[in-house]
Amino acid sequence: MEQIGYGKHITQTVKKIPYGEIIKTGDIAERLAKTFALPHDHAKTLTNNKLKRMADKGEIKRLQKGFYSQVKQTVFGKITPGIDQVMKKTLMEQDGGKIGYESGPFLLNRLGLTTLIPRDMEITTNRNRAKLPEGCRIKIKKPVTAITGDNWKYLQFIDLVSKLPQTHTDAEKPELLLVRYAKMQELDDLTLIATARRYYPKKVLPLLIDLLLDTDNEHPSG
Repeated sequence: MEQIGYGKHITQTVKKIPYGEIIKTGDIAERLAKTFALPHDHAKTLTNNKLKRMADKGEIKRLQKGFYSQVKQTVFGKITPGIDQVMKKTLMEQDGGKIGYESGPFLLNRLGLTTLIPRDMEITTNRNRAKLPEGCRIKIKKPVTAITGDNWKYLQFIDLVSKLPQTHTDAEKPELLLVRYAKMQELDDLTLIATARRYYPKKVLPLLIDLLLDTDNEHPSG
């Protein structure tokens, strides 16, 4: 009867994990151990066996050792998110809050600043020490300060500005694209300046101020 209790607990825990988020054997085993006061090794064995059975039945999908994902039924059959998609969400969100953001060449390409398509996605995240699964094409960067739902847009934008001088861009007026992006994100100029002054190297602040004050970029003649 105890085994049934363990199995039900694991199943219920797994079902609470949303589609697109990674199911880690270690996390499930830790919860099982705490709930039933089990030795960690025993809880991990029970979890491994249960998750394997669930994967064999098609209830979840094994991505690789220790990593699973939910399965979604569609009119085209069952689908699962890719490992990069799963890890991206894990690195950027936690308990409904923001803990990371896209950065680097991947973001520059998405915003139209460069046509170069990077091999790997870069994510700046509070989970900068996370161990990524094999084959995951994500690079992790440590933020200048803890990322929150209030500051992530500001940190992301200042990161872009700080990289602009040494970045290859194909856009005719990359500064104009950045100004438009800042307005689309409804960023406050004073908050941007205060954030740059507090967390970034001194050389970044003049770059940011020049960009924000360059009204020719914001309202090009012509």
